[in-house]
Amino acid sequence: MFRTVGAKDRLVDRVVNEIQHQIMAGQFTPGMMLPPERELCEQLGVSRTVLREAVRMLVSRGLLETRPGVGTIVKAVTSDHVRQPLAMILTQSGSINLDHLNQVRQILEVEIIQLAAKEATEEEIQQLKSLYQRMEEAAGKPREYSILDGDFHRALAEITHNPFLVILLDAIRDAMESVRILVFNHPGLIATVNEDHRKMIELIETHDPRAAGKAMRAHLDHARKIQSEALSAQTVEDKTHWDLP
Repeated sequence: MFRTVGAKDRLVDRVVNEIQHQIMAGQFTPGMMLPPERELCEQLGVSRTVLREAVRMLVSRGLLETRPGVGTIVKAVTSDHVRQPLAMILTQSGSINLDHLNQVRQILEVEIIQLAAKEATEEEIQQLKSLYQRMEEAAGKPREYSILDGDFHRALAEITHNPFLVILLDAIRDAMESVRILVFNHPGLIATVNEDHRKMIELIETHDPRAAGKAMRAHLDHARKIQSEALSAQTVEDKTHWDLP
């Protein structure tokens, strides 16, 4: 099953790449066990030390799981394998500010809602309405409201049936949730966001992509205005790493 790993490049990296290739190619499916260590070493042509280090790296990537007394199990590949590293890069970068975040949202979310307006089924529209209702009920709970707000926008991405759009939106979700909580006490936030979401649902229900895209642009403009006003009124310490222009 495995190709013998040569010595040209770092052996551990080559073993990691070979096992990962077999997982991605479907040779190993979630729940399957890797061959016994001795057998795998022989197939790959490497020592146990090299194989064990490679397995540790794949466990850290979430592709494998080691179970004492059982063996090494293949885990399911999910969007988290893309989203989490990308989100980490974004959040750890010292040069990311609100303008960058909102520019990305304009690029992604306007297209997302236009596709959603074309594709939405009655069941999916009802899901959006349910999320909207739960947001109204959570108006006095900053964290719950912020999570539901993120759920609403993710639901729009899911309606497009394009997994890449869901992954890209997920990558900025943690950053957006932090901002939403930070500006939650702005006096006009709840009324503005709820009304914007109501309009978006209405336009998706009428399957009007152009008008839905316009509504999303207005919503993101409202969000940026609220962010600027709310953060301008806070102390430098409260603003954390979000830089204002």
